[in-house]
Amino acid sequence: MNQDVFDSFFKPYSKNVDNVDKISAFWRLSDAIILEVIKREIGPYVTSKSVLLDAGGGTGRWALKINDALGVPVTVIDRSRDMLEKARENIGAANKKEEIALINGDIINMNSIADDTFDHAVSIYSPLSFIYEQDKAVRELYRVLKKGGRLLVMSHGQHNALYSKINNYHSDIDQLRALEEKRMVKWSDHVPNLVTHSKESLESLLAGVGFSPIRTYGIPLYVQPGSEDFDPNNGKVSSISEYLEDLTIFSAVFDLEMRHNSSPTIANRGMNIFTLAQK
Repeated sequence: MNQDVFDSFFKPYSKNVDNVDKISAFWRLSDAIILEVIKREIGPYVTSKSVLLDAGGGTGRWALKINDALGVPVTVIDRSRDMLEKARENIGAANKKEEIALINGDIINMNSIADDTFDHAVSIYSPLSFIYEQDKAVRELYRVLKKGGRLLVMSHGQHNALYSKINNYHSDIDQLRALEEKRMVKWSDHVPNLVTHSKESLESLLAGVGFSPIRTYGIPLYVQPGSEDFDPNNGKVSSISEYLEDLTIFSAVFDLEMRHNSSPTIANRGMNIFTLAQK
């Protein structure tokens, strides 16, 4: 992706992304599901000596969550200097400078990182979707992981995107064909063209560079965001977020999602596709 296009999206995004869960219960639910998956799939495999990579970790909010949950040092690599500037603020405010490292770099060429450096890795909220050289990205993730290391990597979901483009956007045939045949989606003028994946295509991509896919989650699976949940200024509240503000409903929906979101037959419903693989 062209650097100017990339920066034009992430510069304003860096200023607001950390506040979205304060307004949107939809995003709080999505975050809770992701953290639970990380705790289940990576948590049991960490030791006191483990080091984890957050690929495309942006403002460091997930590095902070993971460090708190798993007690492991985390290295964040991100291409956006604006996102990393915000990460430095967040990490300093949390007094975590000794536990979370930051690298300005591109996932497709992590040349500042040696082979077999990290015990495990995550890539959350679809940095992969912003990368057009998909093979290069997953090859680099494979290279920097130690043998036996686990990877959880996320992409925008192709089938959910098709559902949304038909039902919510009433998109024209050319957009639907591009999404079906090329897996590319354009959500709005301020968002770049993004790569989407199905369960099958993401697992195939990872297997093609040597990973062994284990399972894939759809996240979230049943809950669909409202347009207000994507308000860049975080000033609007969707009806689904209002519904999820009821803590009893939130808990019940969370449990429902976790019971079914790794089912091979329905994971493709997910807004995001989150695949676990091992080197």
